[in-house]
Amino acid sequence: MAVIPATNVTRVRGFEWWLLVMLAVIGYMAIQSITNESYNESWDNIIPGFKVTLYLTVGAFLVAMPLGLFIGMGRLSGNRFINTVAQVYIEFIRGMPMLVWLFVVAFILTRDIADMLGIKTRDIGMAWRGGAALCLFYAAFIAEVFRAGIQSVDPGQVEAAKAVGLGRYRTTRHIVLPQALRNSLPALGNDFIALMKDTSLVSVLAVGEITYEARIYLGSSFRIRESYFILAVLYVSLTLVLSLGLQLWERRLAIPGRVEE
Repeated sequence: MAVIPATNVTRVRGFEWWLLVMLAVIGYMAIQSITNESYNESWDNIIPGFKVTLYLTVGAFLVAMPLGLFIGMGRLSGNRFINTVAQVYIEFIRGMPMLVWLFVVAFILTRDIADMLGIKTRDIGMAWRGGAALCLFYAAFIAEVFRAGIQSVDPGQVEAAKAVGLGRYRTTRHIVLPQALRNSLPALGNDFIALMKDTSLVSVLAVGEITYEARIYLGSSFRIRESYFILAVLYVSLTLVLSLGLQLWERRLAIPGRVEE
């Protein structure tokens, strides 16, 4: 008879209680937003920035993923030059606050690149500058995630692949990377959620995401409570949806442990 271990049952029950509490909090906030006229007005003025927030989050992460993988593999390279460049990039980015890096990319690097390409700096929109800053910043953290994931793969499997005649490229593609990605999934999910929340910093560049829209509405209506309440509802809801999606994906990839009696 197949029996599910007690540890799994406890974990699932804990997750259900956590989910129940989160849904209750979000439900209360949503009811306030719908039934109260001032909250409803705040919602109508802030929600247009939701699309920009999603575009920044997904676009920056889709670029940061392959870039981070490339840098992470460079960090493990036997070539001293490549290894040094990758390590310097990672340590440089990790040693700088996100807000400072945002200003560096938006007002310094963008101007230098525009001069090299012979185009006007003002032709590069602030949304593009903010998205570039996000993907370059998180590529450094994703690189470390991939590095740890690659190093977690059993070296014996690499040796076995070489023994059956697989080259370095095929071994990396078919043996190492699939396992490294699976091992890195929880950390990558956390980085994705963190990136989503850091899109709020792009509001300092006057990019029309939800934090910027909330600040603009607050400045014209002076409704502090309503503006930040709606903003909190949106970010908590996004975080919850992403967390649930990540856990469901992890469960699909995981092999459920069962004991046969």
